[in-house]
Amino acid sequence: MKRCHSQPLKLTAAIAISFVAFSAQANDTLASANNSFHHDTSASYITDTDNSDNAYLFASYRYYFDAVSTDLGPWALNTFLAQSSNFGVNYLKSDLAETSSYQVDGTYVFESNWFIGANYQQINDDDDSFAWPYNYDESLYGLKLGYYFNESSQISLFYQNQSGSDSYQHTSGSGQNFQIGLLAANFDNQSDTFGIETQSYIPMESINGVNLFARWQYTDASQYYYYRLAQDGFLPERYFTTDIDNTFNHIFLAADFYINKSWSIGAQYDWQDIDIKQFNSSSFTPEGDTTEVSDSVNNYGLNTAYWWQISPHFSAKFSASKLFNDNDDNQDSLLFGLDLNARF
Repeated sequence: MKRCHSQPLKLTAAIAISFVAFSAQANDTLASANNSFHHDTSASYITDTDNSDNAYLFASYRYYFDAVSTDLGPWALNTFLAQSSNFGVNYLKSDLAETSSYQVDGTYVFESNWFIGANYQQINDDDDSFAWPYNYDESLYGLKLGYYFNESSQISLFYQNQSGSDSYQHTSGSGQNFQIGLLAANFDNQSDTFGIETQSYIPMESINGVNLFARWQYTDASQYYYYRLAQDGFLPERYFTTDIDNTFNHIFLAADFYINKSWSIGAQYDWQDIDIKQFNSSSFTPEGDTTEVSDSVNNYGLNTAYWWQISPHFSAKFSASKLFNDNDDNQDSLLFGLDLNARF
């Protein structure tokens, strides 16, 4: 992780409520016409009304070894309620973070209701505005072990490792210099994350049901920067180093109330506790100096989503969400999303 904060959790679900009135009856008809699938593909776009640069593009394909029934629960939770072995590929592009990533993952479900999962992700970082100005790649892999303790609930433990490194060496005629006189530079990034999460869908009589989700995770991360500059005027050849250690505690809670198979209204709570220790040294101050910072923040969110089942195989989901926090820096913007989905 390049920045001294936890990974963003901004891709919340949401909606255009105008479709609610005329689509519910059509959805029931379509459900009986074709009520299972093995292939699930989607393409999503999420943007910020206040900042058009804060946009995400997401595409995915997933294959389920057991047929996924659309008769159980809301449309959006069909795949979770299926409890089926699966594998998938995903692509994500973030305009704000100037990154793109590719991921492959799979989950195997045993007859005993235990399941294991693994994922690998390649992250391409094109952000040239931070301490390391060159494009570089990071790799992430993860493992998961979980258990389905009833037909609509699961709990799992997970671990993820993310790492990346890059180096620069000046050569005659090189056009890569981001600073005149730079002779050499190195960057290294490493993080380990582990945690626990649980999800449960509870059918209800007055509405379709409520989906509850909770996650706690802990991340230990480090970044190292080294720069060596050439002699310049009265200044001799010199070096600068920065060594950063970060720890993050993160709790995420969410509840989504499904009015029917298509429409949901939800709320979320997000707590982050961050401790940063940064050590700087140079040829001028080889003994170095240390800076320590601790902070915590509470984030809140409201969202709504609507799933429009256009035909037995094609659908569109519309979403909207609003985020708040306790730092008095709330924005007036909303996040809007559109997801196009095909199941067959």
